[in-house]
Amino acid sequence: MYILEPISKERIWGTPRLHQYQGDEGIAKIGSVYSASGITEIDCLVRNTDATLNTLIQQDPQKFGLLPGEVYPLIISFTACDENLSIQVHPTDDYSQSHEGMPYGKSEAWYFIEPPEAGWIYAEQLASDKQMIAEAVKKKNYKKVLKEYPVAGNDLIYIPSGTIHALTKGSLVYEIQQSTDITYRFYDYDRIDSNGKERELHVHAALETLIFDQQVEKKTFELDQTVNQREFTLQHLGVSGEVKNPTSIASVLTVLSGELILAENVCRAGQSLLLLPGEEAILPGKAECVLATPNPYWRYS
Repeated sequence: MYILEPISKERIWGTPRLHQYQGDEGIAKIGSVYSASGITEIDCLVRNTDATLNTLIQQDPQKFGLLPGEVYPLIISFTACDENLSIQVHPTDDYSQSHEGMPYGKSEAWYFIEPPEAGWIYAEQLASDKQMIAEAVKKKNYKKVLKEYPVAGNDLIYIPSGTIHALTKGSLVYEIQQSTDITYRFYDYDRIDSNGKERELHVHAALETLIFDQQVEKKTFELDQTVNQREFTLQHLGVSGEVKNPTSIASVLTVLSGELILAENVCRAGQSLLLLPGEEAILPGKAECVLATPNPYWRYS
Protein backbone atom coordinates (compact mmCIF):
# COMPACT_ATOMS: atom_id res chain seq x y z
CA MET A 1 0.00 0.00 0.00
CA TYR A 2 1.22 3.46 -0.88
CA ILE A 3 0.28 6.87 0.51
CA LEU A 4 0.06 9.52 -2.20
CA GLU A 5 0.88 13.19 -1.67
CA PRO A 6 -1.84 15.52 -3.01
CA ILE A 7 -1.14 18.20 -5.63
CA SER A 8 -3.00 21.53 -5.55
CA LYS A 9 -3.84 23.43 -8.73
CA GLU A 10 -4.83 27.09 -8.79
CA ARG A 11 -7.84 27.93 -10.95
CA ILE A 12 -9.55 31.18 -11.85
CA TRP A 13 -12.79 29.83 -10.36
CA GLY A 14 -11.14 28.24 -7.28
CA THR A 15 -11.68 28.59 -3.54
CA PRO A 16 -9.86 28.48 -0.19
CA ARG A 17 -12.38 25.87 0.98
CA LEU A 18 -10.07 23.17 -0.35
CA HIS A 19 -7.47 23.94 2.31
CA GLN A 20 -9.42 21.48 4.48
CA TYR A 21 -8.72 18.74 1.92
CA GLN A 22 -4.91 18.92 1.96
CA GLY A 23 -4.91 22.01 -0.25
CA ASP A 24 -1.74 24.10 -0.43
CA GLU A 25 -2.11 26.94 2.11
CA GLY A 26 -0.06 29.18 -0.18
CA ILE A 27 -2.77 29.08 -2.88
CA ALA A 28 -5.90 31.13 -2.28
CA LYS A 29 -7.98 29.95 -5.25
CA ILE A 30 -7.52 26.21 -5.40
CA GLY A 31 -9.64 24.58 -8.07
CA SER A 32 -8.61 20.98 -7.48
CA VAL A 33 -6.57 19.00 -5.00
CA TYR A 34 -5.38 15.96 -6.94
CA SER A 35 -5.39 13.16 -4.41
CA ALA A 36 -4.34 10.40 -6.82
CA SER A 37 -2.91 10.97 -10.27
CA GLY A 38 -0.14 9.40 -12.32
CA ILE A 39 -0.20 11.31 -15.60
CA THR A 40 2.78 13.33 -16.80
CA GLU A 41 1.18 16.70 -16.06
CA ILE A 42 -0.07 15.73 -12.57
CA ASP A 43 2.02 12.97 -11.00
CA CYS A 44 1.64 12.49 -7.24
CA LEU A 45 4.67 11.76 -5.11
CA VAL A 46 4.60 8.56 -3.09
CA ARG A 47 5.16 9.29 0.61
CA ASN A 48 8.45 8.10 2.11
CA THR A 49 10.01 7.62 -1.34
CA ASP A 50 11.66 9.82 -3.95
CA ALA A 51 9.38 8.40 -6.65
CA THR A 52 6.12 9.46 -8.23
CA LEU A 53 3.17 7.15 -8.82
CA ASN A 54 3.87 6.91 -12.54
CA THR A 55 7.56 6.19 -11.97
CA LEU A 56 6.72 3.19 -9.81
CA ILE A 57 4.11 1.95 -12.29
CA GLN A 58 6.45 2.15 -15.28
CA GLN A 59 9.14 0.25 -13.36
CA ASP A 60 6.80 -2.68 -12.65
CA PRO A 61 3.33 -2.30 -14.21
CA GLN A 62 2.35 -5.89 -13.44
CA LYS A 63 2.62 -5.15 -9.72
CA PHE A 64 -0.25 -2.68 -10.15
CA GLY A 65 -2.32 -4.88 -12.44
CA LEU A 66 -1.40 -2.78 -15.48
CA LEU A 67 0.15 -3.56 -18.84
CA PRO A 68 3.45 -2.12 -20.09
CA GLY A 69 2.99 1.49 -21.20
CA GLU A 70 -0.29 2.04 -19.33
CA VAL A 71 -0.61 4.90 -16.85
CA TYR A 72 -2.84 4.58 -13.82
CA PRO A 73 -6.23 4.95 -15.55
CA LEU A 74 -8.02 7.05 -12.93
CA ILE A 75 -7.52 10.54 -11.49
CA ILE A 76 -9.06 11.33 -8.10
CA SER A 77 -9.46 14.91 -6.90
CA PHE A 78 -11.39 17.19 -4.61
CA THR A 79 -12.75 20.00 -6.77
CA ALA A 80 -14.58 23.11 -5.59
CA CYS A 81 -15.56 26.46 -7.04
CA ASP A 82 -16.60 29.92 -5.90
CA GLU A 83 -17.64 30.70 -9.50
CA ASN A 84 -19.18 28.61 -12.27
CA LEU A 85 -16.79 26.45 -14.25
CA SER A 86 -16.58 26.85 -18.01
CA ILE A 87 -19.26 25.14 -20.09
CA GLN A 88 -17.42 22.16 -21.48
CA VAL A 89 -17.33 18.67 -22.90
CA HIS A 90 -14.70 15.92 -22.66
CA PRO A 91 -13.61 13.72 -25.57
CA THR A 92 -15.18 10.35 -26.26
CA ASP A 93 -13.03 7.26 -26.72
CA ASP A 94 -13.26 7.49 -30.52
CA TYR A 95 -12.43 11.20 -30.61
CA SER A 96 -9.60 10.85 -28.12
CA GLN A 97 -8.06 7.98 -30.09
CA SER A 98 -8.32 9.73 -33.46
CA HIS A 99 -7.44 13.30 -32.41
CA GLU A 100 -5.48 13.13 -29.14
CA GLY A 101 -3.55 9.87 -29.45
CA MET A 102 -5.00 8.56 -26.18
CA PRO A 103 -6.41 5.06 -25.53
CA TYR A 104 -9.69 6.33 -24.06
CA GLY A 105 -11.69 9.49 -23.51
CA LYS A 106 -12.72 11.14 -20.27
CA SER A 107 -15.83 10.08 -18.44
CA GLU A 108 -16.13 11.30 -14.87
CA ALA A 109 -18.34 11.38 -11.79
CA TRP A 110 -18.95 13.91 -9.02
CA TYR A 111 -19.97 13.05 -5.48
CA PHE A 112 -21.39 16.21 -3.92
CA ILE A 113 -19.92 16.88 -0.48
CA GLU A 114 -21.31 20.43 -0.67
CA PRO A 115 -24.02 21.12 -3.29
CA PRO A 116 -24.04 24.23 -5.50
CA GLU A 117 -25.63 27.37 -4.11
CA ALA A 118 -28.34 27.39 -6.77
CA GLY A 119 -29.15 23.69 -6.31
CA TRP A 120 -28.27 22.76 -9.89
CA ILE A 121 -25.39 22.23 -12.31
CA TYR A 122 -25.31 22.56 -16.07
CA ALA A 123 -25.73 19.13 -17.67
CA GLU A 124 -27.30 18.10 -20.99
CA GLN A 125 -28.99 20.56 -23.32
CA LEU A 126 -32.37 21.97 -24.28
CA ALA A 127 -31.41 22.79 -27.88
CA SER A 128 -32.59 20.62 -30.77
CA ASP A 129 -29.26 20.42 -32.62
CA LYS A 130 -25.55 21.23 -32.28
CA GLN A 131 -25.77 24.35 -34.42
CA MET A 132 -28.25 25.87 -32.00
CA ILE A 133 -25.72 25.37 -29.20
CA ALA A 134 -22.94 26.94 -31.28
CA GLU A 135 -25.07 29.98 -32.10
CA ALA A 136 -26.30 30.41 -28.53
CA VAL A 137 -22.77 30.29 -27.13
CA LYS A 138 -21.58 32.75 -29.77
CA LYS A 139 -24.35 35.18 -28.77
CA LYS A 140 -23.83 34.47 -25.04
CA ASN A 141 -27.35 33.06 -24.79
CA TYR A 142 -26.08 29.76 -23.39
CA LYS A 143 -28.72 29.68 -20.62
CA LYS A 144 -31.40 29.14 -23.27
CA VAL A 145 -29.87 25.92 -24.55
CA LEU A 146 -28.44 24.27 -21.42
CA LYS A 147 -30.32 22.23 -18.84
CA GLU A 148 -30.17 23.28 -15.18
CA TYR A 149 -29.82 19.81 -13.67
CA PRO A 150 -30.87 19.58 -9.98
CA VAL A 151 -28.38 18.14 -7.47
CA ALA A 152 -28.14 17.87 -3.69
CA GLY A 153 -25.64 16.77 -1.09
CA ASN A 154 -24.72 13.04 -1.30
CA ASP A 155 -25.77 12.86 -4.95
CA LEU A 156 -23.42 11.07 -7.32
CA ILE A 157 -23.55 12.39 -10.89
CA TYR A 158 -21.97 10.28 -13.63
CA ILE A 159 -21.05 12.26 -16.74
CA PRO A 160 -20.15 10.04 -19.70
CA SER A 161 -17.63 11.44 -22.15
CA GLY A 162 -19.19 13.56 -24.88
CA THR A 163 -21.72 15.21 -22.52
CA ILE A 164 -21.98 18.99 -22.11
CA HIS A 165 -21.72 20.06 -18.45
CA ALA A 166 -20.35 22.50 -15.86
CA LEU A 167 -20.08 22.65 -12.09
CA THR A 168 -21.71 25.75 -10.63
CA LYS A 169 -20.81 28.13 -7.82
CA GLY A 170 -20.57 26.65 -4.33
CA SER A 171 -20.00 23.04 -5.36
CA LEU A 172 -17.44 20.89 -3.55
CA VAL A 173 -17.08 17.38 -4.90
CA TYR A 174 -15.08 14.20 -4.80
CA GLU A 175 -14.26 13.82 -8.48
CA ILE A 176 -13.19 10.71 -10.33
CA GLN A 177 -12.19 10.86 -13.99
CA GLN A 178 -10.38 8.85 -16.58
CA SER A 179 -6.72 9.74 -17.08
CA THR A 180 -7.28 11.59 -20.35
CA ASP A 181 -7.21 15.03 -18.75
CA ILE A 182 -8.57 16.97 -21.74
CA THR A 183 -11.32 19.58 -21.62
CA TYR A 184 -12.92 21.38 -24.58
CA ARG A 185 -14.52 24.68 -23.53
CA PHE A 186 -17.64 26.00 -25.23
CA TYR A 187 -17.84 29.18 -23.15
CA ASP A 188 -16.00 30.75 -20.21
CA TYR A 189 -18.03 33.88 -19.35
CA ASP A 190 -15.38 36.14 -20.95
CA ARG A 191 -13.17 35.72 -17.88
CA ILE A 192 -9.64 37.13 -17.83
CA ASP A 193 -6.71 35.03 -16.60
CA SER A 194 -3.68 36.21 -14.60
CA ASN A 195 -2.03 37.35 -17.85
CA GLY A 196 -4.95 39.60 -18.74
CA LYS A 197 -6.20 37.31 -21.52
CA GLU A 198 -9.41 35.39 -22.05
CA ARG A 199 -8.96 31.65 -21.67
CA GLU A 200 -8.88 29.60 -24.85
CA LEU A 201 -12.10 28.12 -26.18
CA HIS A 202 -12.37 24.90 -28.21
CA VAL A 203 -15.82 25.18 -29.78
CA HIS A 204 -15.05 23.15 -32.91
CA ALA A 205 -13.61 20.18 -31.00
CA ALA A 206 -16.37 20.40 -28.40
CA LEU A 207 -19.08 20.19 -31.06
CA GLU A 208 -17.32 17.36 -32.87
CA THR A 209 -17.11 15.13 -29.79
CA LEU A 210 -20.50 16.11 -28.32
CA ILE A 211 -23.01 13.23 -28.29
CA PHE A 212 -26.13 15.29 -28.62
CA ASP A 213 -28.81 13.18 -26.93
CA GLN A 214 -26.60 11.74 -24.20
CA GLN A 215 -27.69 12.04 -20.57
CA VAL A 216 -26.01 12.06 -17.19
CA GLU A 217 -26.95 9.60 -14.44
CA LYS A 218 -27.85 10.61 -10.88
CA LYS A 219 -27.78 8.30 -7.87
CA THR A 220 -27.68 8.73 -4.13
CA PHE A 221 -24.37 7.51 -2.73
CA GLU A 222 -24.84 6.64 0.90
CA LEU A 223 -22.47 4.61 3.08
CA ASP A 224 -22.12 0.96 2.07
CA GLN A 225 -23.35 1.63 -1.47
CA THR A 226 -21.50 0.42 -4.55
CA VAL A 227 -21.88 2.03 -7.97
CA ASN A 228 -20.64 0.33 -11.14
CA GLN A 229 -19.94 2.27 -14.32
CA ARG A 230 -18.17 1.18 -17.48
CA GLU A 231 -14.96 2.98 -16.50
CA PHE A 232 -14.82 2.46 -12.73
CA THR A 233 -16.47 1.01 -9.64
CA LEU A 234 -17.04 3.16 -6.55
CA GLN A 235 -17.69 1.96 -3.00
CA HIS A 236 -18.71 4.37 -0.21
CA LEU A 237 -17.18 2.93 2.94
CA GLY A 238 -16.85 3.53 6.64
CA VAL A 239 -13.34 2.27 7.37
CA SER A 240 -12.29 1.38 10.92
CA GLY A 241 -9.85 -1.45 10.59
CA GLU A 242 -9.41 -3.89 7.74
CA VAL A 243 -9.70 -2.81 4.12
CA LYS A 244 -9.35 -5.07 1.08
CA ASN A 245 -8.81 -4.79 -2.64
CA PRO A 246 -10.03 -8.14 -3.97
CA THR A 247 -9.53 -7.15 -7.62
CA SER A 248 -6.64 -7.75 -10.04
CA ILE A 249 -5.89 -4.03 -10.51
CA ALA A 250 -4.75 -1.36 -8.03
CA SER A 251 -7.54 0.57 -6.29
CA VAL A 252 -7.57 4.01 -4.65
CA LEU A 253 -8.92 4.51 -1.12
CA THR A 254 -9.65 8.23 -0.57
CA VAL A 255 -10.46 9.79 2.80
CA LEU A 256 -13.50 12.10 2.79
CA SER A 257 -13.52 12.73 6.54
CA GLY A 258 -11.91 11.34 9.70
CA GLU A 259 -8.44 9.83 9.73
CA LEU A 260 -6.64 6.53 9.20
CA ILE A 261 -3.16 5.45 10.27
CA LEU A 262 -0.74 3.45 8.14
CA ALA A 263 2.64 2.64 9.69
CA GLU A 264 2.49 5.74 11.93
CA ASN A 265 1.45 7.94 8.98
CA VAL A 266 -1.82 9.77 9.57
CA CYS A 267 -4.07 10.10 6.53
CA ARG A 268 -6.81 12.74 6.67
CA ALA A 269 -9.48 14.20 4.40
CA GLY A 270 -8.07 14.80 0.93
CA GLN A 271 -5.54 11.97 1.05
CA SER A 272 -5.50 8.79 -1.01
CA LEU A 273 -3.89 5.40 -0.48
CA LEU A 274 -3.19 2.99 -3.31
CA LEU A 275 -4.01 -0.66 -2.62
CA LEU A 276 -2.24 -3.20 -4.79
CA PRO A 277 -4.16 -6.08 -6.42
CA GLY A 278 -5.38 -8.53 -3.80
CA GLU A 279 -3.97 -6.44 -0.95
CA GLU A 280 -5.44 -6.43 2.56
CA ALA A 281 -4.41 -3.92 5.23
CA ILE A 282 -5.26 -2.97 8.79
CA LEU A 283 -5.80 0.78 9.13
CA PRO A 284 -6.37 2.00 12.71
CA GLY A 285 -8.62 5.02 13.03
CA LYS A 286 -12.04 5.81 11.63
CA ALA A 287 -12.86 7.48 8.34
CA GLU A 288 -15.49 7.94 5.66
CA CYS A 289 -13.88 6.88 2.38
CA VAL A 290 -14.47 6.09 -1.26
CA LEU A 291 -12.74 3.05 -2.77
CA ALA A 292 -12.33 3.48 -6.54
CA THR A 293 -11.36 0.63 -8.84
CA PRO A 294 -10.62 1.01 -12.57
CA ASN A 295 -12.46 -1.15 -15.08
CA PRO A 296 -9.97 -1.65 -17.96
CA TYR A 297 -12.64 -2.03 -20.65
CA TRP A 298 -10.41 -0.43 -23.32
CA ARG A 299 -8.24 -3.54 -23.43
CA TYR A 300 -11.12 -5.56 -24.86
CA SER A 301 -12.90 -3.06 -27.12
